[in-house]
Amino acid sequence: MARDAGKNDFESASSAPLLKIGHIAQMLGVSAARIRLWEDEGLITPTRTESGQRRYSMRDLKHLERVRRLVNSGEMTFAGVRATLGTADDPATETSDEGLARPEIGARTKLLRQRAGLSLRELAGLIGMSPSALSAFERGNSSPNIGRLSQIAHAIGITTNELLGVDQQRDEIVVRRDQRERIVDAAGVVIENLYLSPTVLQSQMVTVKPGCGSGHPMTHEGDEFLIVIEGAIEVVLDATDVYRLETGDAMNFASTRPHIYRNHGSVDARVVWVNTPPTF
Repeated sequence: MARDAGKNDFESASSAPLLKIGHIAQMLGVSAARIRLWEDEGLITPTRTESGQRRYSMRDLKHLERVRRLVNSGEMTFAGVRATLGTADDPATETSDEGLARPEIGARTKLLRQRAGLSLRELAGLIGMSPSALSAFERGNSSPNIGRLSQIAHAIGITTNELLGVDQQRDEIVVRRDQRERIVDAAGVVIENLYLSPTVLQSQMVTVKPGCGSGHPMTHEGDEFLIVIEGAIEVVLDATDVYRLETGDAMNFASTRPHIYRNHGSVDARVVWVNTPPTF
């Protein structure tokens, strides 16, 4: 049931009300998770308090109403919505994760893209990224989040592991704790392989720090299984279905469903994540 906005629903800044995400979601008739996804996709940039909480102005509300109409029309991708809004990403706005700032990944991406017969503009169009942002990544001047890297890899026709140059030719069936290969150490997200030899089960340990997550939505062939062994995470499927998983909770879903994950808690979340076949 709707309720009137109380003093805790908005704050005053420069004489204009700044509303919290819950109240904005209520006014728009969408979930807070959906607004956070739109933020991940570069469709809105809210003000942040010193503690990192989102705040929205009435101008933001009008902007989000337009975003909702465009998304709900079903006639365009997120990239199309960005272009319509005039906020298509570029090197200045594309999400960058310091832990992935490795020029060799960009150079490998360029080589693999060319081998696949894709131009820079063609690949950028496939993943809804501006050509200038993709070019900056290939030159080693920017570093996309893990979700974006996954999009790039699968648009080229390879796995994320292959894009990152992970060697999976060792014939060992036991992986000691200190033998785990860390394939991603992004800002707030660490992914370690729990296998060394080729296998149909791509098992990984994913550690997500508070307030962090995968970024852009990922899709690929296969199925996924995960179990939270510490903390809690939120998994969003198809931009609308939100699942909060606590320690001990497990989940499985088709990898073809667009999916992202985030840690909205106050402690690190650790998740054993399995893909089959190994298409991540």
